[in-house]
Amino acid sequence: MSIPVHTELAAALTKGLAGLASLIGGGLLLGQRVGDWDPVPQPKPTPVGPSRFTFCRQENCSRGAAEVLGEARRAAGRMGLDVKLDAALTACPGTCSSGPFIGLPQLKVFYHGFKPRQMSDLLEETTVYGRLMFPHLYVRSTAVFDSRIIHNWREQILVAMEAGFCLVSTATYLFEFNAAESCGKCFPCRFGVHQLDRLLKALMAGRAKAGDLELIEQLTAAMADGSYCLFAAKVTTPVRLALKFGRAEFERHLEGGCRPEELHPRPSQARG
Repeated sequence: MSIPVHTELAAALTKGLAGLASLIGGGLLLGQRVGDWDPVPQPKPTPVGPSRFTFCRQENCSRGAAEVLGEARRAAGRMGLDVKLDAALTACPGTCSSGPFIGLPQLKVFYHGFKPRQMSDLLEETTVYGRLMFPHLYVRSTAVFDSRIIHNWREQILVAMEAGFCLVSTATYLFEFNAAESCGKCFPCRFGVHQLDRLLKALMAGRAKAGDLELIEQLTAAMADGSYCLFAAKVTTPVRLALKFGRAEFERHLEGGCRPEELHPRPSQARG
């Protein structure tokens, strides 16, 4: 008795489907819909990008700095990433137009302008896949001094990439960086630059006297208000910002200067 051709075809098709089911993970029974079986779990990719980030901080930040850091920590937890997320050394009024700023110490670059909802994208692109998000790179040559520090004197921003930077030595470093450009034409700059340099170095070395903080405040205000051009306002901005938003750090230096564990933009500053 001969078997109809269509019966042979059906048998072959049934056998082929059974073999296909075993190839794609087993457990796919004939008659089941594709949505009824569990897909084979895919292994998570091994992160290849940086694992450290520092976030600018200001309690009243209009750009949502605190919310960005908080969401970054939650996103890292959801994604199971072993990353270190710290607050960066920051002195600002919280009203800038470019923040929040996010430092990547392992790459020595800054990101900026992220929203809380973008933190998962940041961690996936930068940490998991090792790809820089170029639209968010902060590369302004007039604001990023040596890849570790952002200082925009017009917007009153000071952000150091490393959380352990000493605020006093960071402000002094920025002051000295610009002070060498003084032309010395007007008295506020000609006298003030050298006097302020002496006071700041004494403060870092623990040799400052009572009343020196008030003298620094008066001197920087006189320079900013009394010079012929805007140079004195620019050169004194980091010191005035640091005093305004981190006065407690200056007062602590009156008692003994910089602590041994504090980081400095220029290592020689540690010796005062």
